[in-house]
Amino acid sequence: MNWSSRRLKEAARTFLVLAIVFVSVAIVIEVLLGRSDSRIATEFMLVTSMVIAIQVYVGNSGLVSFGHIAFFAIAAYAAGLAALPPERLASIAPDVPAWLANMEASLPVAVGIAIVAVIIFAAFTGVPFARMKASVVSAATLALLVLVHSVINLWSGITHGPLGLVNVPDLVNTWVVLGTCLIITAAALLYRASPWGLRLQAVREDEVAAAALGIPVARMRFAGWMVSAVLMALGGSVWALNAMAFAPAQFYFTDTFAMLSMLVIGGLGSVTGAVLGAVIVTVLSEVLRNLEGGLAIGSFEIPELPGIVQMATAVLILLILIWRPGGLLGNTEAGAFSFGNLRTKGWRR
Repeated sequence: MNWSSRRLKEAARTFLVLAIVFVSVAIVIEVLLGRSDSRIATEFMLVTSMVIAIQVYVGNSGLVSFGHIAFFAIAAYAAGLAALPPERLASIAPDVPAWLANMEASLPVAVGIAIVAVIIFAAFTGVPFARMKASVVSAATLALLVLVHSVINLWSGITHGPLGLVNVPDLVNTWVVLGTCLIITAAALLYRASPWGLRLQAVREDEVAAAALGIPVARMRFAGWMVSAVLMALGGSVWALNAMAFAPAQFYFTDTFAMLSMLVIGGLGSVTGAVLGAVIVTVLSEVLRNLEGGLAIGSFEIPELPGIVQMATAVLILLILIWRPGGLLGNTEAGAFSFGNLRTKGWRR
């Protein structure tokens, strides 16, 4: 269970690079952008942090999970319900427990409640998932997503049904979002470099060989599942207190496809890849979104192209899987390169 100093140094260098990126975005939001553009940039940071949370499990275990959006939904609803004023909560969610009905929680309390709720749910589901054959885990997590979506869509006395929660207090500012991104990024990199992360990566590479070496396969998968769920809960709860309104439709196949596409494009095995994929997909989406409703350039008119964002993302994924199956960065982190590495590889004068 010894820690690798080399991997810790690589994680520290990677964190420094990604922290510079996130801090730069936060400064741009505060100094240069208007309200509408700043909300897009803030949501980008939060979505990126949740993609990193998914990468903790998917990248280290090699198992594709469609169910992490369920953690996102549970965290968002738990934080939103806890933060709503009592009179508003009574009108849209009359069946909430008495201890929650009069709470009107602050940001730390709302986030804490969301994390506890996700921990309980993740522990309950993680035990059987960790013992499943790798070939069926993806299908099982897809069923988990459908189950949670159905519950929040139909349990109108708690979740307000298809209408969702509205007028959720805005308790988040740019610096809270920045802090959330930095915490999730640091935790993901630290876990990847830790002995537990290394053991899960060994299971990913060869489950039989890892078990023969004495690595408890189910326990390592469960640990990765739980760490990823907690980070997803942190990002999802802060997202909810920034979005102010959301409905069950936001926690289903569209968001699942978007976040997993970011991972696939950037590189499943890399935290840096998750950030790169989020940047690419976000920029692509914003550029193409104007085309969905049609566009006029002088006398030339482009007709409406509904679904062009998803189509373009799907084509990009296919191209990536053909030419770089591991994603643009594969398992490589931004901190994998140093002057010492370059010298040992012959990059000298």
